[in-house]
Amino acid sequence: MPRKATKKATKKRVRKARTPPFPGYPEWSQAKFFGFLRSALRSAYNRWPPKFKVLLNARRAYEGDDKRTKWEFQCKKCKGWFKAKEVSVDHEIPAGSLNSFEDLPGFCERLFCSEDGLQVLCNTCHAEKTAEERKEKQ
Repeated sequence: MPRKATKKATKKRVRKARTPPFPGYPEWSQAKFFGFLRSALRSAYNRWPPKFKVLLNARRAYEGDDKRTKWEFQCKKCKGWFKAKEVSVDHEIPAGSLNSFEDLPGFCERLFCSEDGLQVLCNTCHAEKTAEERKEKQ
């Protein structure tokens, strides 16, 4: 005999905003708004031309057996050569946080920097650098 699915009575939890509501759209907290803005800016950075120039300057023709791979990239820190999925373009000076409108000019200036402020790092070196930066921040 098959069982009938029973619905559990659930209470809706009302979450209190930890930051005050954003004046332009009170349904969002200020933290949610600045997270939304930070995400949109970082998404725009993914199309930033200097980022691609830095990758272009760090690449060479791939010489391995994988016929699908055309280029490999040199990590600035360890000097090893890696496939495109194994590297990322890193800011030498971190873009920092964006928690208020006062933070916006500095954040944008650091995020959209020239080629001189960017470097190609392998995933291992990038993880180490990020861990060090987070440890210093605390």
